[in-house]
Amino acid sequence: MRAGRGFGCRAAALAGVLLLAGCGKVRYPTSYVLNLPPPAPRAAAPGGALDPAAVREFRCPDYLCEGRIVYRPSPEEVGFYEYHRWAMNPRQAITQALADSLRARGLFKHVAVLERDIEPAYVLSGSVERLEEVDQGRDVRAVCAISAQLLEVRSGSVVWSGTASETVPVEERSVPGVVRSLSAAARTAVDRLVDSMEAKLAPGK
Repeated sequence: MRAGRGFGCRAAALAGVLLLAGCGKVRYPTSYVLNLPPPAPRAAAPGGALDPAAVREFRCPDYLCEGRIVYRPSPEEVGFYEYHRWAMNPRQAITQALADSLRARGLFKHVAVLERDIEPAYVLSGSVERLEEVDQGRDVRAVCAISAQLLEVRSGSVVWSGTASETVPVEERSVPGVVRSLSAAARTAVDRLVDSMEAKLAPGK
């Protein structure tokens, strides 16, 4: 889609005022966050909850999460929206969304984002593998892929692992439209990971 791309221009400072040569008025970046509201709490599982879990902040490639929003005009090319950036690192938003979803499911007695807040029996970690706009001619989609694993601290063994990917069409051809579709894709990927974890670990299942 490449909305919002522009050509750079040289800037010079004069008496604390930014003057642009041949570029019109100053353009400031617009900032965005993933919209991942917490899900509604569910009733506690009949078999009781597992011991407390901590969620480590997920990893993410720098090019995806350290500023500018990413688009792919081809499988081999990575582009960036120069004036459209993340206000909050997406890996933080996705980490929080996973913790919120686990709390809402009642799978664990307690869920903390920082391990120092509790003595966890389990530690969830993972990585944001993809979070980008993908252009295929006139077809524009938002793609999110997340992988995660749950470690049982006492045994040191991985008791669950999973990967979830979701692709959502971008109906509104604008950067805000891309961010909305990325939010929807991330929400679905998070829910699928928690579904998979619950299916394997929930007491009584």
